[in-house]
Amino acid sequence: MANPETVTASDRADIYGATVLADRLGIFAVALIVVYLAGLLTSILPPRILDPVWQLSAIKVFIESAALPLLSLGLIHLAAFLAPHDNRLKRRREAMARMAILAALGFLLIIPLQSYLVWKTYTDTKASVTTQQSEFTAKAESIRQAVELSSSPQDLQKRLQALQGPGLRIRFDQANFSAIPLALLKQQILSQLNQSEGRFKSTIRDPDQNAVEGVIRASLKTIISAAAFAVAFAAGAQRNRSPVPFLVEVPSLPGHMIRSLRPRRSRPGQGNAGTGFLKSPSRREEELFMSLAPPEDEEPPAP
Repeated sequence: MANPETVTASDRADIYGATVLADRLGIFAVALIVVYLAGLLTSILPPRILDPVWQLSAIKVFIESAALPLLSLGLIHLAAFLAPHDNRLKRRREAMARMAILAALGFLLIIPLQSYLVWKTYTDTKASVTTQQSEFTAKAESIRQAVELSSSPQDLQKRLQALQGPGLRIRFDQANFSAIPLALLKQQILSQLNQSEGRFKSTIRDPDQNAVEGVIRASLKTIISAAAFAVAFAAGAQRNRSPVPFLVEVPSLPGHMIRSLRPRRSRPGQGNAGTGFLKSPSRREEELFMSLAPPEDEEPPAP
C-alpha cells in the first residue's frame, strides 16, 4: 500500500509543475498576440478603406496570420485548465474568449466580402477595358472619315490637327506635308492608324483567362480558410456568463435575438404591472450585444 505522505508530496509536485507550465503558456499566448498585432498593423496601415485593392490585401494578411491568435487562444484555454485556481489566468481566458466572438464573426464576414471584392474588381477591369476600346475605336473611325473626306493636303492636315488627342496621335511632317500627293498621304496615315490599333489591342485587352482562374482559385482558398477560422474561433469563444462555447450557441442565437426584440408583458402581481412591459426591445437588444463584448475586469472582493 502506498505511503500517504509520498502520494501527497507527488501531488504537490504535480500541482506546482502544472502551475509553472500554465504561467509559461499564458506568457506564450500574450507574446503571440503581440507578434500578430505588430505584423498586422504594419501591413494594413495606413488604411484605405474605399480601395478594393487595399481591402483584398488586408483580407490576405488577416487570413495568412490568423493562426497566431488562434494558437494564442488555445494556449490560454490550456493554461487556465492546468491552473484552475489562478484567477488572473481565468480572467484573461474569459476576456480572450469574449474577444474570440468578434474574431469568429469577422472571419465569417470575410466570406461574402471576398466574393464581392473579387467580382467587383473583375467587372470594373472589364468595364474599363471596354470603355477604352470604345473610345479608341470611335477616335480611329473619326480619323478614317477625315482621311476619306479630305479634298487636299491642307484640308487633311487641318482635319488631323483637330482630331489629335492623348489617346491617338498621328505623326506627320508638317513642313513637307503639302508637297506629298494626297493619295500617298491618305495611304501613309491609314497605315499609321492600323499600326496604332494593333499596338492598342495588344496592350489593352480583356483579363487573361488564366489570370482570372488563378484569382478564382486564390479566392476560394481565402473563403475556405475564413470559414475554417470562423468555426475554430467560435469553438474557443464564449459569451459572458454562458456555460457553453459560442459555437454551440450559434444555431439558436438568431431565434434568441428575434425573441429579444418581442415585447414582454409583465406577469400579474409584479411591480409596475400597469405599464404592460418589463423592458423595451431596444434595451433587451442592447443587453444581448453587451454580453458579446468583454466587460472590464472586476477586482476580486477583499477577504
